[in-house]
Amino acid sequence: INGIQSTVQIAGKMKSVEQAFTNMGKKAGLTAGALNKLKKATDGTVSELDLMTKANNAMALGLVQSDEQMAELFDTAQRLGKALGQDTAAALDSLVTGMGRQSKLMLDNLGIMIDTEKAYEDYADTLGKSASSLTDQEKKVAFNNAAMKEAKRLVGEMGDEQLTAADSMAKMRAEVANASAEMGNVFAPVV
Repeated sequence: INGIQSTVQIAGKMKSVEQAFTNMGKKAGLTAGALNKLKKATDGTVSELDLMTKANNAMALGLVQSDEQMAELFDTAQRLGKALGQDTAAALDSLVTGMGRQSKLMLDNLGIMIDTEKAYEDYADTLGKSASSLTDQEKKVAFNNAAMKEAKRLVGEMGDEQLTAADSMAKMRAEVANASAEMGNVFAPVV
């Protein structure tokens, strides 16, 4: 009974997160295949529920305008996290929250170090204005551009991605979590 109850709860949570993912995704420019792109970007190591939750957070923070950008963000987080011994979910939290809140401390969890003032100056130069005249939104764009540039540089230094036994185990856990949600959908009407 506890197992059935747990799967039904997961399925219920999945429905609400999925509805938000769909609605927010339309506004953020995501396509119908966005979830599959995110699964591929994270090599299937994160459950659908966790992927959609983290994607919803990224969209709520205004970090992406397409599913390609979201997939790149997720792949980058996974690769940086793996290099530092973090699981993908924790790495996603660090990158999304770090960029969304402009937190250098959160980005530091993934080895991303940026000079905020230089980021503002560089972005202001592209706009033909001074760094001191940037709006809060422009400062956020400047910060996020610098964070992704540094993240991509770090990932580029890592070489080709190699999947490990730990990745296989994470993939299995994600598949079990996805199956639990599906079973919960079956049991929900009975419960």
